Amino acid sequence: MKCRTFITLIGWFAILLLAPAVVSAQGGRPNPADNVAFEQRMGEQVPLDAVFIDEQGEQVRLEQFFTSGQPVVLVMSYYECPMLCSFVREGVLAALQQVTLTAGRDFQVINISIDPLETPMMAANVKTLTLQRYARPDAEQGWHFLTGSEEQIRRVADAIGFRYVYDETIDQYAHAAGFVVLTPEGKTARYFFGIEFNASDVRLGIVEASSGKVGSAIDQILLLCYQYNPVTGSYTPAIMTILRIAGVLTVIGIITLIVTLSRSTPGGNLPPPRESVPA
Repeated sequence: MKCRTFITLIGWFAILLLAPAVVSAQGGRPNPADNVAFEQRMGEQVPLDAVFIDEQGEQVRLEQFFTSGQPVVLVMSYYECPMLCSFVREGVLAALQQVTLTAGRDFQVINISIDPLETPMMAANVKTLTLQRYARPDAEQGWHFLTGSEEQIRRVADAIGFRYVYDETIDQYAHAAGFVVLTPEGKTARYFFGIEFNASDVRLGIVEASSGKVGSAIDQILLLCYQYNPVTGSYTPAIMTILRIAGVLTVIGIITLIVTLSRSTPGGNLPPPRESVPA
């Protein structure tokens, strides 16, 4: 009995000694998520000479999609992603469906697969489904789904701060969620994070990236009253600008009121009385 108890105590003692070593070994194993991020690199030039394959199997250069002088919505996702990528593309599509600006006419949309093993056929299938749901005339010329080599994909991803990694344990890519809006010159202008996007923010981002080439006069006024918040990736009210505009409008209103009252006062517009002449 004593011997069995002694052996049991030795066993527990060994477990206690080995446990920290096991935890340390597990803690030392690299975590793919540590290399995943979406860093904002405002004003960074994307490599327009990067070469990809479009959904028709044709070789294209990224610069071909910037010849129209339109801003570009750039999404980094792969087509057979079982989870996050489909949610990002769904969120982008839902936001653009609510925006009155139209892909192909006012801006371009480019999706670059981060998986170099994906094929143009996979890209074509996603494009077909996307266009069916977007359902706007001539939109085919505004949506582009590309595949390419690891080197070319990395060039674009590094330029916009999109860090991703392949996780062999689950045979998937670990990556961040969101997209970036590029200027007509191919420079990063606005970042939007997550899987759901406010349509008004997306519209303002596209209009601002275009430097006023697309959008309405109302959009330009809204851009005066709202400013981009790089932390949240959204537009928030520019309080000081709104207060200045309100102050100017208030002064104009007061002046208008004074002029109106002075004109409507009885006798306000009558000529001065004549002086009486002594008889």
